[in-house]
Amino acid sequence: MSSQPLFYKNIVPLNKEVHGDWSIEAVSNYKHTSETNSLYIAAIEFIKAANEYPIVFGVAEDETIFPVVILGLRKNENLYVNKKGEWLANYVPAYVRRYPFILATGENAPDQFTVCIDEDCPGFNKKGKGTGLFDKDGNESDLLKNSVEFLKEYQNHIQLTTLFCKNIKDLGLLEPMKADIKLADGEEISLGGFMGINREKLKALDSDTLVNLLKTDQMELIYAHLISLGNINSLMKRY
Repeated sequence: MSSQPLFYKNIVPLNKEVHGDWSIEAVSNYKHTSETNSLYIAAIEFIKAANEYPIVFGVAEDETIFPVVILGLRKNENLYVNKKGEWLANYVPAYVRRYPFILATGENAPDQFTVCIDEDCPGFNKKGKGTGLFDKDGNESDLLKNSVEFLKEYQNHIQLTTLFCKNIKDLGLLEPMKADIKLADGEEISLGGFMGINREKLKALDSDTLVNLLKTDQMELIYAHLISLGNINSLMKRY
């Protein structure tokens, strides 16, 4: 399987023989995300996310581009979760909402997905608390069916997001970004390591390319990203 992502602690394949009598309580707080300062988001989330989070682009080891929302200005810091574990924004990213389920790929079969769970999720139990993953006949419960459908839909959006990111990279629109921030108490923070779209390069594109961006709704995503950068100031006010 792939390496553990972010706040997932103990990812294992969901197995009816192993987890047939397991139940899960609804996630009541988000304390498990408190040390996550950025999250992957899919393109379909840009419009809602842009109202509350800065959206930027990261670069993977294989140089592929991926979008993230910034949750904190320091490492291991999430300013959108308080000490009670409450999420302090109207829109909760899908990456968070899918927890504790996740699709994992095998090292030798990247196109094949296995439904997995985080066995260390606090609400995961054998005491019958919450909703069972399987019914008494061994069939998937409605909760599990809905969770799996959500994962599949999310994976489809990831594929579309990958195409968008490849396009803006191929068009040469991205450039390294850095923000030097001074907090009210005088602390200075340098926020970097991410990419953003250059407005001048965007305006310099030929008309056919611009029309194509409009027709494929990618221009809407681009402007959502650009507008969202103003939320960095909102992050500062959370201190």
